Amino acid sequence: MRERRVGRPPLGRRFLGVPWLWAVAHSAVAFSVYYALGVVADNGLGMTPVIFAVAGLVYVVTTMTYVEGGAMFNERGGSNTMARHAFNELVSFVAGWAILIDYVIVIALAAVTVPHYLAPISGELADGTWEVVIAMGVVALVAVVNTIGYTGNRRQGWLVALTASDLALQFLLIVVGIAVLWDPSSLTSQLDLFTSPSLSDLAYALVVSMVALAGIEAASDLAPDLAWRREDLRHVLRAGSIVVPLVYVGMAVVALMAMPVVATPDGPQTVLSTVYEDAPVLGIAAALEPQWLSEIAKWAVVAIAPLILMFAANATMLGLSRHVYVLATNRQIPSWLGKLGKRRSTPFVAIGLSAAAAMALVIPGDVELLAGVFAFGAMLAISIAHASLIRLRFSEPEAERPYRVPLGIRVRGASLPLPSLLGLALTGIGLVSIVALHGGAFWVGGGWMLFGLVAYFVYRRLIGGISLTARVTVPEQALQKQVPDVELESVLVPVFGKGLDDEIVSTACRLADSDPLPGQSKPRLEFLYVIKLPLTVPLNSPPPPERIAKADRAIARALEIAEEYPSVEAHGSWTPARDAGEAIVVQALEREVEAIIVGGEPPTKIRGGAVLGGVRGSKPAEIGPITEYVLRHAPCRVLLTAPPESAPEPFEVPTVA
Repeated sequence: MRERRVGRPPLGRRFLGVPWLWAVAHSAVAFSVYYALGVVADNGLGMTPVIFAVAGLVYVVTTMTYVEGGAMFNERGGSNTMARHAFNELVSFVAGWAILIDYVIVIALAAVTVPHYLAPISGELADGTWEVVIAMGVVALVAVVNTIGYTGNRRQGWLVALTASDLALQFLLIVVGIAVLWDPSSLTSQLDLFTSPSLSDLAYALVVSMVALAGIEAASDLAPDLAWRREDLRHVLRAGSIVVPLVYVGMAVVALMAMPVVATPDGPQTVLSTVYEDAPVLGIAAALEPQWLSEIAKWAVVAIAPLILMFAANATMLGLSRHVYVLATNRQIPSWLGKLGKRRSTPFVAIGLSAAAAMALVIPGDVELLAGVFAFGAMLAISIAHASLIRLRFSEPEAERPYRVPLGIRVRGASLPLPSLLGLALTGIGLVSIVALHGGAFWVGGGWMLFGLVAYFVYRRLIGGISLTARVTVPEQALQKQVPDVELESVLVPVFGKGLDDEIVSTACRLADSDPLPGQSKPRLEFLYVIKLPLTVPLNSPPPPERIAKADRAIARALEIAEEYPSVEAHGSWTPARDAGEAIVVQALEREVEAIIVGGEPPTKIRGGAVLGGVRGSKPAEIGPITEYVLRHAPCRVLLTAPPESAPEPFEVPTVA
């Protein structure tokens, strides 16, 4: 893979590159502290700092895995994409579907946590109706922002500054907290390993502490759109390897010294998991001395925490929208779920449905169940990511890797990455613990996965007739189904087995896509591939097998795209001819079509399509000989669709299994 240097000025790279990805990932780390610290302490008690230390280790090794896999392919999708290249489409879907529910849960949990950090302003904001109203307002705001696609260097700069401010605040709380609350004995006074906390509580607390892993997935879905350099990868990993464990362990230590575990009639407890379970960092601020210092810390938390939580929800929704796009373009979910808006090209259907689901999760407020379901999905998806990277080391050992996970050992001629192997072991153990020890999370998470697999089978195999494991992609145009002003009932669409076919076919489908009235037939598309034969070969002789195979692949590709438009009836065929333009005109006469849709040849500077039927006399320089012949002799309307300025290179159409 080439380093992404060309055409990226330093200022653009600064705001569109690694700092922005760091901000997205850190928002999830900050969210896990503001939200998960209390939930983890409720189960982990005095082991909370150790639990967060392990979570920090998992975060670091998982980041290494995602950076290597993401840099290899430079595609959106995270674990979904790595599994696609390492295994097959079915394994890829399992990873993608598992992480999809995690995105929704993180949005809901972040939104629910916001009102609790507003409690110092008014206690009513964190209780009852106001709590639900504020949480739903956060979800709605996030959905609107992502639907309108509000982006830009200035906005990203402010968000990077916000995460930097949050990081500074957490470091100050750690330093000041250790200075004024130092009491190491309070960390172990009520500790009785494997009894208080129990093994099951330890396992549950560990997987909940890993909620920040969703930020790695979100960042991996954004990375291909941004600018980075090879050395940036090492810088961000080096910083993350220090910052994340330090923040995790430091905040956990200060929290337990501020609110130590004490003996109660109901067993060991900490105020961190009772009074301040929903806003643990406010508990740290309240415990600081003297009082003026506590007040300053409290209002600093109130100023930053709600904003960083909303940013975490927004970044997660941003990752979710791109994740759905990947699933839709790879035919893992119906394309209407990834449908893109006309003006902003954002997947508004997916955003709207995700926002509705997040709002539904906000109402009951069962935080522990949501955390368990999140852990189930995260452990499954990230285990697949680690396994995928390990397999890629063996299946593609010579592939270019701008970054390689260090500490590899030679096994059967390949380098086995030990950090990824450790990550696989830890996340695998976490997944097993959820299945074995936490029935509610397993049944909800397992039900989600079962529903997804059944839907995947029905959509792929029964409706689409596509193999469950084969990769089949559709272009972005298939997700942009705005109905044009022109509607046609029968159209002839020549295809040539080149990259421009996708745009031409998508244009034809959009023009024909309409809901027929009762008694009317569906609009009909006729895909035609012309096999040109030299004068030495009789027209009534069978064309060479390789030419027939190429024609069949081009037609199959066109039919595959047409499947995304259920209101269109599509057929495909090939015909031998001496001249492609003449064959297209003859077939249009025989089939009595209303129009012919052809593409400019070579790619033109014209933006959009143009109806050029009836053109006579001089022609534009962009129109090639085939298009010119069709324009002059067609018995019907001819619509010329012009490709983008940078047209894709011709490609060999893949075989559809």
